[in-house]
Amino acid sequence: MSQGQPKSEYDTPWKIIIDTYFEDFMAYCWPQKYIEIDWTKGYELLDKELSKIIKGSVTGNKILDKLIKVYRKDGQSAYVLLHLEVQRGADLHFEERMYTYRHRLWDLYRKPIASLAILIDKNKKWRPGIFREELWDSSVEMRFPIIKLIDYKQRQEELEASSNPFAQVIVAQLAAMEKQDPKSKFDSKFALIKKLYQQKWQKDDIMNLIKFIDWIIALPEELDLQFQEAVYALEEETKVEYITSFERIATQRGVQQGIQQGVQQGIQQGESTLLISLLKHKFKTIPRNYRQQIKQASPDSLLKWGQKVLDCAALEEVFES
Repeated sequence: MSQGQPKSEYDTPWKIIIDTYFEDFMAYCWPQKYIEIDWTKGYELLDKELSKIIKGSVTGNKILDKLIKVYRKDGQSAYVLLHLEVQRGADLHFEERMYTYRHRLWDLYRKPIASLAILIDKNKKWRPGIFREELWDSSVEMRFPIIKLIDYKQRQEELEASSNPFAQVIVAQLAAMEKQDPKSKFDSKFALIKKLYQQKWQKDDIMNLIKFIDWIIALPEELDLQFQEAVYALEEETKVEYITSFERIATQRGVQQGIQQGVQQGIQQGESTLLISLLKHKFKTIPRNYRQQIKQASPDSLLKWGQKVLDCAALEEVFES
């Protein structure tokens, strides 16, 4: 490989996927708690309120702490304080953070609070579940349940067969956590995408899951380009038109990376993917030689070809000098 192995990102995709599939998450991971919630009244994401509470906390501000307002079946409101831990090892302040946020929320709302934790690390022995502080026969104690994603490795068949989209989130995350060389990651990522294409998911679910997978399993640039080629071929093979908007996901990711990292390469990749998307929308099929030209083109060439798409009647005319 000409470049080092890129670092996969978990924070952003996990934040988005929890926001999108909170009800499905509760149904699959905590079914007994799920049935106590009146889902007909919906739920409310309160990240802004949580950010005020954790500001200045000595335990630190964790981006993946979530606060969700729900309603119990007795009509009373309650709060779910959800903590997602994605560090590689044990967090010595985790239990303290759980207690601190819960205590502050109680001061603010005086309503029932459920503190839950999802641990996305690889340390099988680290299983926090209790905070205790005491001095001179005076003490305070807090207990909380956890979900350890690596525990789901023994339930792979059940996960893959589930109709709950959050089960597929867990499948993808388990794959992302495997220690693999770039080529093996390529194969693993493509296998996940292919299964989504073959299963009868709703359009929005497929797009959300593909976006999640694309974030958490990062490939080196040269393999990423090969991966997109493989996906395009799969799209043409399966003839499922709406899934071609995978290109829009790649564009969005490229532009986001360009903005966040200030890297021109990310912007150019987004422009390339956007041009391919426009060409496929108008001409349906893009031969490999044209795809290769696009990937190797300068930003000026990409802009020129993009401007010609609307006026040209044939694909060949777009690339004429």
